[in-house]
Amino acid sequence: MPVIRLALAQMNAVVGGFAQNVETLSRFRIQASGLGADLVLSPELSLMGYPPEDLLLKEGFIESARLALLDLSLATDLPPLLVGTVASEGPDVVLAPSSDGRDVVHPIFDEPKRSHIANVLVALNEQGVVATATKRLLPNYDVFDELRYFHPGVGPQTIINVAGVAVGMLICEDVWTQFGPAAELAVQGATLLVVANASPFARGRRDEREAMLRERAIETNCPIAYVNLVGGQDELVFDGQSVVVNAKGDVIARANAFTEELLICEIDARPSSVGVPVDALSGREERRLKALHVNHIADPPSEIEEIYEALVMGTRDYLRKNGFRTAILGLSGGIDSSLVATIAVDAVGARAVRGFAMPSRYSSGHSVSDAQEVARRLDIDIVTLDIEPAHQALGETLSDVLGGEPKGLTDENLQARIRSVLWMAISNDTGAIVFTTGNKSEMATGYSTLYGDSAGGFAVIKDVSKTLVYELCRYRNEVAVSNGDLEPIPLTVLEKSPSAELRPGQFDDQSLPPYDELDPLLELYVEGDATAEELIARGHDPALVLRITRLVDQSEYKRRQMPPGVRISRKAFGRDRRMPITNAFRPE
Repeated sequence: MPVIRLALAQMNAVVGGFAQNVETLSRFRIQASGLGADLVLSPELSLMGYPPEDLLLKEGFIESARLALLDLSLATDLPPLLVGTVASEGPDVVLAPSSDGRDVVHPIFDEPKRSHIANVLVALNEQGVVATATKRLLPNYDVFDELRYFHPGVGPQTIINVAGVAVGMLICEDVWTQFGPAAELAVQGATLLVVANASPFARGRRDEREAMLRERAIETNCPIAYVNLVGGQDELVFDGQSVVVNAKGDVIARANAFTEELLICEIDARPSSVGVPVDALSGREERRLKALHVNHIADPPSEIEEIYEALVMGTRDYLRKNGFRTAILGLSGGIDSSLVATIAVDAVGARAVRGFAMPSRYSSGHSVSDAQEVARRLDIDIVTLDIEPAHQALGETLSDVLGGEPKGLTDENLQARIRSVLWMAISNDTGAIVFTTGNKSEMATGYSTLYGDSAGGFAVIKDVSKTLVYELCRYRNEVAVSNGDLEPIPLTVLEKSPSAELRPGQFDDQSLPPYDELDPLLELYVEGDATAEELIARGHDPALVLRITRLVDQSEYKRRQMPPGVRISRKAFGRDRRMPITNAFRPE
């Protein structure tokens, strides 16, 4: 059987960053050439980044994509490249030679107007565009909204011929369906399937992907190469972990998680003369000899390591891609702010992170000392700003209106909002982004102050439950010990009872059940879409179910006003879970 050397360009694309993406694709293509690759495969919409969302509604954006593709087409003496972009169904734009030498129209772009666009994978060689595959199955669930933008592909599917191997071209969702586009390509004569993907990270997603690829390889009797995007884009983070399986479904190459990488893989595939020929290279065998490391199989990270690295990459890329150089956060000495500070340092470095301790009249002495100890261990600057003068002044200002000093919840929220005013003033003056420190359990139940601790530019652990916060802290401490470093999270922080410290003797479990009881209930209600009645029928305490589900439902208006944060679950607030604020479907 012929052996094809494939390069999987696991790249970190920038949405709308056409120049950066062309540079990255070109760099990987040159590197692949030096390693003797026959073909370079890039992720879904790699030319423009994923997901571009309503940028796809702008004609200027589509024109920029066309020009960027032309830039890539100018390269010579490089391996053929499969690049993800968009295409119109309009006529007469790109001409390319067919296998019999005649010119064939490829409807890549329709100028000056387009009626529909499609999500496509374009094959480029020295002659320019030689083939185009259109995404057939458009996901419209979870974070995906592709029916809003794209027209599904119809008609014959696309096969190219590289080094005597018939390569069937697929895009993401097309490979997930049993007896779908992948099977159709195998029937048409494809002997190798390549899949361009932008598959966001969620817990357990890698195992799910590889199980699916195993099934599809056995079904089609074809090896499958699956390249995935890597990097953060707003709430989403893409984990990479590109993979190649043989026709039996065995993994024969796997890229690392959460890092850009060019994965070189040699694949045995059945010979075939089917498909549009794209070989346009001389000296291919000579270049092959230059490869040093092929078919590397990276060890997959553990689930807790994946989650932590997703949070780090999502945080790093949000800052980097939005032009922020520094970050600030409130360091309370609690578990949540300690974890956020640690993630921030791992993402952008200690010199770029600054903590602020803002004690009130109710803050315990150990909270301030714990915050200082976290800062010392992370080697970040910490500044203490006493909010008591502002607290008193605002209390006096409000006394006439309120009929006395603020009390109860009013006074608790006042303290949180004083802190947010100070954070935002520092942000305005320094240009630093404010990290909020609230977790998913708090956001679910409304255990956060609107315009207070929820105010900021990025919510690092927005999708992390409280129990998972503790797991991540212990994991990060274990990593530090294994590296011979000081544990970033002090034992005093890990062992003390959670408290907002907004009134004397306040602890979280006075208003919420213990987190090991709360979080499983929230997971079923928020991520599992169970109703209160269903939870009660499963044996959960009726009073607790009704109290917690009411808290979740009543707090929807708060969550609509929260900053974006890294998505690590299969249903995060915001992108995934879109509940109406005005909602009469609530338990009695």
